[in-house]
Amino acid sequence: MSLKIILIRHGESDGNAQGRFCGFRDVDLTEKGVWQAERLAYRLKGSQFDKIYCSDLKRARCTTEIAFKSHGIEIISSSNLREMNFGIWEGHTFEEIKEKNKYGEEFISWLKNPKTIPAIPQGENFIDFKNRVIGELDRIIKEHYELSTEKPIAIVSHGGAIRIILCNVLNLDMQYMWKIEQSPSALNIIDYYDGKGFISLINDTSHLENWWEEGMGKV
Repeated sequence: MSLKIILIRHGESDGNAQGRFCGFRDVDLTEKGVWQAERLAYRLKGSQFDKIYCSDLKRARCTTEIAFKSHGIEIISSSNLREMNFGIWEGHTFEEIKEKNKYGEEFISWLKNPKTIPAIPQGENFIDFKNRVIGELDRIIKEHYELSTEKPIAIVSHGGAIRIILCNVLNLDMQYMWKIEQSPSALNIIDYYDGKGFISLINDTSHLENWWEEGMGKV
């Protein structure tokens, strides 16, 4: 049995544009982020999907609604697909955390290897974050295997959550997750065969390039 998952990062948000940590913080898409989602819609218009899932945060939900507006499929939101809860780092830039926050040393250590600190103060433990995301992914995969669906499914989520999924498929230690780029509106493809995942595309943003206007419209 096989299953194709189209894994998408949301378009540029206010937090992305300002360089601020926005995990559970519910921020809007920027004008550029809306444009990225519209370009994604153009790319996906020739493709069919069985189900569409997304994080329940506005930046992911809005991206999903724009990108899949022509498909006429119910969008299933899940809080388990959210970004990591960054606790006291929420709303702050990298520099603000490093220079002004008393947890600056922990922050540097966390960037090198997220597992080095038990939890971000008032935030989420990294292992809990991983288990939340992978647990939801496993649930989705199991459900679609049981239904024996042939069409791919789409999941719209966040940079950190997507990196978690990609590392899990590749059997990479989580300390390497920041080495996987995930640009706003990036598209990734994972093919599952008998429960084993194979990545065929990572961080593709070719839909943002002009040549897409010449008629390419499928994943």
